[in-house]
Formats: sequence, structure tokens, C-alpha cells
Amino acid sequence: MRLGSRLIKIAAWTFLLLGVSSGIATLVSPSGNTPRWMGVYFILICGFAFALVYFITLTGDLLLEIWQFLKKERF
Repeated sequence: MRLGSRLIKIAAWTFLLLGVSSGIATLVSPSGNTPRWMGVYFILICGFAFALVYFITLTGDLLLEIWQFLKKERF
């Protein structure tokens, strides 16, 4: 469980890094008919997705800790 959680956190950080880098690249030099504000849009969408996935994994870690504590206390 913990390994899966760590892998999902790494994926979330990677997604954030790629989203921010593409957003900055779009802000600096938009290609063709892509407007500059799309860079801000990329950064916001990737930031929201990162926060959502990261907080879900943190909640899963917390639930796992609670489960292990209750399991240890009962037996």
C-alpha cells in the first residue's frame, strides 16, 4: 500500500512539473494560434489535478495509519 501511495505521489509531482513547464513555455513563446493565456490555464489545471491527487494519497495514508493502529490495539 505504501509503495503504491509513493508511486502515485511521484506521478502527481511529475504531472505538476510537466504542466508547469508547458504552461511557462506557452507563456514565453506561444506557437501558432495558441494565445498566451493558455499557459496560465495549463498551470492552473495541472496545479488543481496535482492537489487533488496528492490530497487523496495523503488521505489514503492517514486511513492506512488509522487502520494499522486500530488493528494493533484490538489484538
